[in-house]
Amino acid sequence: MAEETEQKLARVVSPNMLAIYSLATILGAGIYVVIGEIAGEAGLLTPFAFLLAAVAAGFTALSYAELGARYPQCGGSAVYVDTAFNRRWLTWITGWAVIATGLVSAATIATGFAGYLTAFAPIPKDVSIPLLIAALTAIAAIGIRESVWFMLLCTGAGILGLLIVMVVAGSNVVDYPALAAQGFSAGGGWALGVLLGSFLAFYAFIGFEDLVTLGEEVEDVERALPRAIIIALGVSLFFYVAIAMVAVSTLTPAALDATGAPLVEVVRASGYDGNFLAVLGLLVIVDGALAQIVMAARIVHDLGERRGGAPRWLARVNVRTRTPVLATVLAGTTILALALFFPTGTLAGATSFITLCVFVAVNAALLRLKLTGEARGKGIVSYPVLVPIAGLLFSLTLIAGQIAFG
Repeated sequence: MAEETEQKLARVVSPNMLAIYSLATILGAGIYVVIGEIAGEAGLLTPFAFLLAAVAAGFTALSYAELGARYPQCGGSAVYVDTAFNRRWLTWITGWAVIATGLVSAATIATGFAGYLTAFAPIPKDVSIPLLIAALTAIAAIGIRESVWFMLLCTGAGILGLLIVMVVAGSNVVDYPALAAQGFSAGGGWALGVLLGSFLAFYAFIGFEDLVTLGEEVEDVERALPRAIIIALGVSLFFYVAIAMVAVSTLTPAALDATGAPLVEVVRASGYDGNFLAVLGLLVIVDGALAQIVMAARIVHDLGERRGGAPRWLARVNVRTRTPVLATVLAGTTILALALFFPTGTLAGATSFITLCVFVAVNAALLRLKLTGEARGKGIVSYPVLVPIAGLLFSLTLIAGQIAFG
């Protein structure tokens, strides 16, 4: 390992590239796949479930935006918890919890990708999964700029797919006001349905916890990071609500819930071949896995380099690629093992709970820093104390809802 020296991560990500990357971390598989499950809960009021979820996620996103700009280090959530509470054990738990959720999420994505791919080519999962993970790990190791550009292409493909859905089935939206009125008039159960749907839709808006781990690789990070998070949330909300209106105006909520590729079925119901959209959906799904590899490697780097939570040799940055290559390879290898040998569906069920616990810790960290006066000055945008309080309450509510409704 003669190439490994005490190198730092390079600031090579421009504000515009970061904005695109942020959109890639949020706008993706949630709308292509999970919208069917959300429709199964919220019914004709699915767009309102996305609106409620956006409000719930938005407060925590703003907490991450302020903390990410104020403490731009690649450890992300672990950095904020460490700064606020100064408890190494809590910092290590937070960091490794985020890493674990990212790895399980990527393994779940890889498994889903392999299953989806069989609809186009009879490639066994034990072949397609290693090839996919090896390719994504290589991209992540080569450089952050290359990773961002790859995600830019995949995100462009995903947005193209959503625009196709809006063009071929958008005329059906004229029926939505009447459908929404029908949904609101369907007894008192509509409120519970929207609430349960928002629990699922909430996870379609998260991704900002991955974005902040690029804090040491972004130019003008203090201004670029909050702007990127806000832009990504706004654009994602527009597409989510618009596509939800189109979907429930074209197919019944039950039909959307019954298929694993709801948007493909929306296109087919409009008289078009949905295979092209399915291919674009595959690219969007790949986006999410790459983001998790990048995120996990950077948190390992921070834990090993600054906080004693990982071996220092694992945190080293390669002099040529300016990426934590060993941590990246470890992340890819772990994802491969999870995808091939463990029931990722079972593991994924716990990741949402862990993610919400991390959000509780991060909001509590910002709240403490504000109350103690440490989150002031420095020329960083400072949101009202209501932001972390609301983020904390929404996260706790979602945890309670997950426990109550499973």
